[in-house]
Amino acid sequence: MGATKADAADYGALRELFRHHIESFDHLVDRGLETMLDKIKPVQIFDPSSDKTLKIWFAKPEVYQPQKEGSSKTSHDALLPFECRQAKTSYAGKFVVHLYFQYDDKVAVHEKFNFGHLPIMLKSKLCYLNGADPQKLVSWKEESSEMGGYFILNGLERVVRLLILPKRNYPMSMVRNSFRDRREGYTDKAVVIRCVREDQSSVTVKLYYLQNGSARLGFWIQAREYLLPVGVVLKALIDTNDHEIYSSLTSCYSEKYGRGKGVVGNQLVSERAKIILDELRDLTLFTRRQCLQHIGEHFQPVMDGLENESFISVASAVLQDYIFVHLNNNYDKFNLLIFMVQKLFSLIDQTSSPDNPDSLQNQEVLLPGHLITIYLKDKLEDWLQKAKKLLQDELKNKAKNFDFSSLAHVKKVMDKNPGRQIGSAIENMLKTGRLVTQSGLDLQQRAGYTVQAERLNFLRFLSHFRAVHRGASFAGLRTTSVRKLLPESWGFLCPVHTPDGEPCGLLNHMTCTCRITSFFDSKGNFRDFVKIRTSILNVLIGIGMTPSLPKIVQAGPPDVLSVLLDGRVVGSIPSAEVEKAVSYLRRLKLSTTSGIPDDLEVGYVPLSFGGAYPGLYLFTNPSRFARPVRNISAPVDGSQNIELIGPFEQVFMEIRCPDGGDGGRRNEFPATHEEIHPTGMLSVVANLTPWSDHNQSPRNMYQCQMAKQTMAFSSQAIHFRADQKLYHLQTPQTPIVRTGAYTKYCIDEFPTGTNAIVAVLAYSGYDMEDAMILNKSSVERGMFHGQIYQTETIDLSEQSSKSDREQRMFRRSNTDKSAHPWIDSDGLPYVGQMIRPNEPYCSVYNEVTTTTKNHLRKGSESAIVDYVAVDTKTKKGLQKANIRFRHPRNPVIGDKFSSRHGQKGVCSQLWPDVDMPFSGITGMRPDLIINPHAFPSRMTIAMLLESIAAKVGSLDGEFVDATPFASSTKKANGEEKSESELLVDQIGAKLRKKGFNYHGVEVLYSGVYGTELTCEIFIGPVYYQRLRHMVSDKFQASSLHWNSRPGHTPAHQRKKTRWRHPIWGDGTRFHGCTRGGVFIAR
Repeated sequence: MGATKADAADYGALRELFRHHIESFDHLVDRGLETMLDKIKPVQIFDPSSDKTLKIWFAKPEVYQPQKEGSSKTSHDALLPFECRQAKTSYAGKFVVHLYFQYDDKVAVHEKFNFGHLPIMLKSKLCYLNGADPQKLVSWKEESSEMGGYFILNGLERVVRLLILPKRNYPMSMVRNSFRDRREGYTDKAVVIRCVREDQSSVTVKLYYLQNGSARLGFWIQAREYLLPVGVVLKALIDTNDHEIYSSLTSCYSEKYGRGKGVVGNQLVSERAKIILDELRDLTLFTRRQCLQHIGEHFQPVMDGLENESFISVASAVLQDYIFVHLNNNYDKFNLLIFMVQKLFSLIDQTSSPDNPDSLQNQEVLLPGHLITIYLKDKLEDWLQKAKKLLQDELKNKAKNFDFSSLAHVKKVMDKNPGRQIGSAIENMLKTGRLVTQSGLDLQQRAGYTVQAERLNFLRFLSHFRAVHRGASFAGLRTTSVRKLLPESWGFLCPVHTPDGEPCGLLNHMTCTCRITSFFDSKGNFRDFVKIRTSILNVLIGIGMTPSLPKIVQAGPPDVLSVLLDGRVVGSIPSAEVEKAVSYLRRLKLSTTSGIPDDLEVGYVPLSFGGAYPGLYLFTNPSRFARPVRNISAPVDGSQNIELIGPFEQVFMEIRCPDGGDGGRRNEFPATHEEIHPTGMLSVVANLTPWSDHNQSPRNMYQCQMAKQTMAFSSQAIHFRADQKLYHLQTPQTPIVRTGAYTKYCIDEFPTGTNAIVAVLAYSGYDMEDAMILNKSSVERGMFHGQIYQTETIDLSEQSSKSDREQRMFRRSNTDKSAHPWIDSDGLPYVGQMIRPNEPYCSVYNEVTTTTKNHLRKGSESAIVDYVAVDTKTKKGLQKANIRFRHPRNPVIGDKFSSRHGQKGVCSQLWPDVDMPFSGITGMRPDLIINPHAFPSRMTIAMLLESIAAKVGSLDGEFVDATPFASSTKKANGEEKSESELLVDQIGAKLRKKGFNYHGVEVLYSGVYGTELTCEIFIGPVYYQRLRHMVSDKFQASSLHWNSRPGHTPAHQRKKTRWRHPIWGDGTRFHGCTRGGVFIAR
């Protein structure tokens, strides 16, 4: 007990939740664009008449901060995000790239090309909000806790969804029936690796096993898969001979091994190696040059820009651009292919198990900056190819006077291919979430990459940035294997926070401590990966690793294990020494002066009998999951004991819980690491459920969904927002019973409910099932009052043709005064005016026809004009305005409410205060009554604990700490608890001191008869949430017939249908939450 709110808001923990979005975009504008342009190959246009060549390439990208239209080089008018929301425009900066031209052997000249506007992520380095303190943010009409991480496009906030991708640069052995469909003779087994370049573009390479014992290497070019014999690729990579290839392939097997622990090969390995080499002989390929010639002959027709190159040059381009693109050295590619073939043979012989692609151990995420980078690269490559085609067409048309050596002539032709469409393509992708590309970008889906960042409440908004989606391609699968919560996800994905409907298991949420690695370290400094990998290599060599050298064949498991660093085979290490090396690397991770990054993933797969393929896998790349744990082994001097680990290494680590439990083991638990806190396995939203460890698990899942459906305090800057729809709770409160996450993540700034006095009893027949009774007087005093804000944007320039665009403007008619009670002289409504259906709310004047047209309010519900904003950009009259209407939404019968424990209920009756039962101790009447049958089957014990604990907190005037798993942390701190010191006993003792019953029950008297109720009633404060599902938004009925007036529920006119019954009319339509109430009333 005693958890209090912080005096001054500290947004550090909240900022960490959004960090990976912003850092990925910062890398894009810092170095990502430049790296990406360097990877785009120049185009060459050959002029046969002059025998000269023009070479064009990209360089020096520039992205400017958003500016208002009309800003000059001397006057820079900053465009702020709130202005884009109001004006329904996009928050984007000018995107310029230098294009270099080199004619023949002359000096290259460059010219700036405007490629439109690139959307800018809020709080990134190019955003004006970056680095602003809360006071500055408030002066710019933003939230004081604005975290950014999203884009503003046409006034709407869009966030890039985090999608699961296969782990980069790691060869996974897989078994799939679809592999058999490639061609005849293929099996269902393969080793797959997703290779990622420095610019984040990727190429997936698959090594298929054939029924005859050979293998084929498959990769994609222009959305089509091509296959090569693995022996041809091995010999084409380096100058080698058959004996060296045979020795390398069979190094994983020795007759002395037998079938012992960690053995991954048998005598069949040598037979398969001979088959691979026999294929080379059948193709009459004996040298590297012959293999390159063979590859070039087959691939020249599909390689753009290499039509005039030799076959060997074409083959070299294929090996460089499509095979293991994350490696720059052919020797490294050769070693990796040998490793993959050995792993494939081990899978065939069942000496190792296949990797699970659905496990988080073999997955990473697609970050916003990386998605924009690869999509922008694809669009720039297309633009450059179109420019090349335009110039080639001009050269073919000899009738025109076209000077190929003149930059002015070349630029004039290239202007036919406008560069502004590049910025529009990026903006459309972020608006719709659709990728328009022919190559597919090595991604599994074409749509669903962005979603609107809904501000229904802050928890829903926050969850968009912590959500991780498996992918749209898995939503239609009948199998449930992709939806399962696997043990590898522990500590990285929340087991509670996932929808209970169709996307269950596909849409997960990261835990509160989970983070995504990026190109920046924890201090915000850019990482030099070349320097980091060099430091790691030096450390590995110093602790006994034998580096990989050309022409030197190394042994394999079980004596020696391969060491892979970011998908590169850097050497091998004796299996007897590998555990010492792993421990040493972990100690260096804790040191701030070792040069080893703190998020280095040290994945040591030990020797086993048919388990995962053994080896030491090290990862430093971005987009990986990471979470902190406590290293309880002796750290080096001057270091900390908090270590970041990844899901790949976690599987093979010994991590204990804080209470020190043995997990049911017979032997002593040899733990090397310890969890920091049990709540680290839960997401932020799941951490807000008080004492969730006392609830049934499904109820905690329901609460995570209902917390995001709550009608709450959605924004502190709501007056300056122009969202299409906003929900707002009028009198929110902070909960008395609260977890530590409320203070840590500043949730009090966006409260989601109200502390209500809840009585648990069967009172009248209106509380059956999940129905609940509200105190009518409490509602009249403002409990759960709220409103919906709806903004209507009227843009006369879009509604008019170009000819009369300047002739239409907002203005009130001076002759027709019928609309004057509602509309001001500027043609817009009075703020605070009630507008009923079919009443005017704005007037549009046409100077050509000198007529005024009034826009009438549609629908069947009255609304209040809450806010009017106008665009003064046009010189002549007002032509664009935002009118925000306020719809009161006070509780009525049929509205939904819920506690924080998944106890959802429908308001069945507003009961008069004089008829409500009252307490014999305090005389208080409950605000809310629920049925006792809500508890036995659902087992939400935490709601009962909250009721009695909140009663103590109210009497003491302090908040109650309800962080779950408190008993585990106290035991870990040496605070052993006896049976008499349980939580309920602590609370009961305090209640007794205050004069209340030990168990939280009270004697109630009937408000109707004044007699004492026969049993004691459980009553106390409980934090209740009002959900957005309201009858006023869903009830629809025809008001044209007498039988369209059922009960006391509000009647709304339904849209007229084509056919009406001649007697009964349209009738009445009921929503599910209204049907039961009518049956009871009848």
